[in-house]
Amino acid sequence: MFVDLVKINVVSGKGGNGASSFRREKFIPKGGPDGGDGGRGGHVYMEVDRNLTTLVDFHNNRIFKAVDGAKGFGARMHGKNGEDIVIRVPVGTIIKDAASGAIIKDLLTNGEKFLLLTGGRGGRGNWHFRSSTRQAPHFYEKGEPGDSREVTLELKILADVGIIGMANAGKSTLLSKISNAHPKIADYPFTTLTPVLGLVKYSDTYSFVVADIPGLIEGASEGKGLGFDFLRHIERTRLYIHVVDATQGDAYDNYVMINNELKAYNKKLIKRPQVVVVNKSELLSEDEKKSILAKFKKKKIAIDFISAKEGEGVAKLLNRVYNELKDLPPAEEEKTELKVYREPDTLTVEKLDDNVYSLHGKRVEKFVSMLDFSTNETVQVFRRYLERQGLNKFLREKGVKTGDFVIIGDKDFIFEED
Repeated sequence: MFVDLVKINVVSGKGGNGASSFRREKFIPKGGPDGGDGGRGGHVYMEVDRNLTTLVDFHNNRIFKAVDGAKGFGARMHGKNGEDIVIRVPVGTIIKDAASGAIIKDLLTNGEKFLLLTGGRGGRGNWHFRSSTRQAPHFYEKGEPGDSREVTLELKILADVGIIGMANAGKSTLLSKISNAHPKIADYPFTTLTPVLGLVKYSDTYSFVVADIPGLIEGASEGKGLGFDFLRHIERTRLYIHVVDATQGDAYDNYVMINNELKAYNKKLIKRPQVVVVNKSELLSEDEKKSILAKFKKKKIAIDFISAKEGEGVAKLLNRVYNELKDLPPAEEEKTELKVYREPDTLTVEKLDDNVYSLHGKRVEKFVSMLDFSTNETVQVFRRYLERQGLNKFLREKGVKTGDFVIIGDKDFIFEED
């Protein structure tokens, strides 16, 4: 089954909690704090695998979660990091934010690895918080929560050449003659419902990939017929073989109609070079061929007559494709490198009721979630954090006064200006 559009949920691992412990050894009566750090939560990676050609693996599996980090221990022992997960996708997969539709990453190169979500960092143990004035801190950090995100995966196949034309024009037959592909072939429209790839071995040293694109009809750019669900698959081809079937009406008018649909969908597509062939030539008389040739010649469009079914003119077509393709620049590919996507951290204040406000911000909410407020020591750490980060000033500017309630994440506090 060919699947080229899916929506999935990805979740990175939560960091492990830091430890609050004290050194207890024989003959050492005053052992200090020795709580170790928690382990990092697992990351979520996307990796390109050229052996995959569809997103069918995501059809029934829509949730991907990395492993949480382990808690720290005494004697400054570090907790185990959570195991990362690697989600493998085909070449040409676009990752989009499901809510906004914004493109996060376009994966074009085999082996490319992209860090989609980072795991939460492990909380620090109380060993980190010792000082000359605080020699026995019980304070420690909980693990940082992981991130979660709903993304859309959209596949645009990568091929050197795309075979375009109306439904039942003989595109699948042509692909079967020139490549190793075995597409479905029948004497009725829309036998090709999904793009089919084939490898053409032109010579011992040169080969190229051809994609048979499902047939287009007038209005395809507006979603009619198979529509733009498959028009997107020709966006990355460098060259088109435009197959015209003269038995489906006026050959030139059909040629113009297909090009109008390409232009309406994406103006860049009409600028791609095209090798135009009139198929099913065995059904045309010599006079009909002359008439068709004259119309195209008047517009300075070179055409050849072929019979994909009989194999006539196919060798000449491949020569034309090779001569065009060898001089075209290769498809642009991004260098294989590790990247990470981070959402912007916007700080906002929402008034919920009289004297009740909610402070929203990814960083501050995560910080609060890592604190254990069961001790007064933690409360003091939190108060200092608000002042150092300028959050007290920010809240005052938003109208928050002493005595008002401020909610951050799942915790609420009484605001104090001093």
